Amino acid sequence: MDIASLEALIKGGETPTVEFKVAAPRPSDLAERICGFANSLGGFIIIGVADQTWQIVGVKKISETLDAILQAARLCKPAVRFDPSQPEVLELEGQQIVVAHIPPNNGTLYQSGGVCWIRRGTFTVPLTVKEIEEFLYTQGVLAWETQPVARATIADLDMTRVESYLEQRPSRSKMAGRLDNLEEILLNIGCATITRDDARQDVIRPTNAGLLLFGYDPQQFLIQAEVVCILYKDKTGKQRYADRRILQGTITQQIDQAEAFFKQYVPVPAYMDGFHRIDEPDFPLEALREAVVNAVVHRDYSLQGEAVRIFYYQDRIEVHNPGLLMAGIQLEELKEGRVRSKPRNPIITTVLRDFPGGYMERVGSGISFMIDQMRQLGRPDPQFREQGEFVVIFSRSSTTENDERASASAKSSPSLSTQPRQKRSRPTRHFYPTSQGASMKRKKQKLASRYASACSKEVTESD
Repeated sequence: MDIASLEALIKGGETPTVEFKVAAPRPSDLAERICGFANSLGGFIIIGVADQTWQIVGVKKISETLDAILQAARLCKPAVRFDPSQPEVLELEGQQIVVAHIPPNNGTLYQSGGVCWIRRGTFTVPLTVKEIEEFLYTQGVLAWETQPVARATIADLDMTRVESYLEQRPSRSKMAGRLDNLEEILLNIGCATITRDDARQDVIRPTNAGLLLFGYDPQQFLIQAEVVCILYKDKTGKQRYADRRILQGTITQQIDQAEAFFKQYVPVPAYMDGFHRIDEPDFPLEALREAVVNAVVHRDYSLQGEAVRIFYYQDRIEVHNPGLLMAGIQLEELKEGRVRSKPRNPIITTVLRDFPGGYMERVGSGISFMIDQMRQLGRPDPQFREQGEFVVIFSRSSTTENDERASASAKSSPSLSTQPRQKRSRPTRHFYPTSQGASMKRKKQKLASRYASACSKEVTESD
């Protein structure tokens, strides 16, 4: 750390990530502070600054202070590692200041003196049992998907869905003689588990994953397992929404309903290329579908009262996913493809991969796929953010006034095949260097063809 950074921290006062001490307290007390930082966002312990007045008083006994800090870190279980590994000594206003930096939590739950501490505001407080459980779920230490659903029975699972899944599995032919007992299969794949009832008798119950994948009515037991879709006519959401839907059912049913929502409202302006009519949607349907699949598969279902939320504004689409990335995965590394995502719910991920419908065709490469789809259509790269939850934002490129009118017409009349063809102005085209033009044109035509095929398939099925 340099002097300018230290001055900035001191001027900012105590915060959830900064604590001042006039002198090093007892190692046991200091260990609680270190533990609190390590279980949250990390932070700085600055010794030699008054916590009330922020006055720089300096440290007289540097060696003893360093020893106390290192001893306190070892009292935490497991021991906390600083970054850098040794506390730093800096001189400011003629006084020596000791700074220890605790890195953000990496998924490990730390405790000191038999208590798990966490930083809340400028205070260090103990975690309750409920909070410890939530912490372990959030960090992926405890598996929410393998927990039994207490009030559900095996009869709450649709066995026809289970059979459809088994027919799709590549190992079906090799296990033909072993697939007669569906309950045993559900136990093997983590979609059911054996528990004890009130009479102390063994009973098979669905797990949370089993109910989400195969249940008749998952929301009867898991009310947070839903997707909310909201359509706005403005760019800020200040006006009353034009449409609002709450999508329920199994995970695959929610994905299909979200896809239908996009098909209904995503504008599909068209232009003539010679004698051919080319439909070019505002957003690539497959990229939107991938974002929804990632949200319902990787979300943190242990968060009560939370739901996946899809906001469709005039100029963008946002997909909000409860929960953050798993510990140890950095967003920038994920966007650059330098690290693969780690599934929070591996059972759901594995089962959905073999489920009829091809829902998990791009395991571990969803972000790069969404970026590529947007680029092929000439749109800006999607944005990925962590802001208390994981958010994906698809933005439209700038359009001309004629393109806006075409988009408005498409929104009011989603099904182009049922409307009389009208002459419309050709929307803004995206031009590329000559060496890339032909290739980009073919890619966009291919995307448009996929979109048209998907929409025609939906119309045929509804008839």
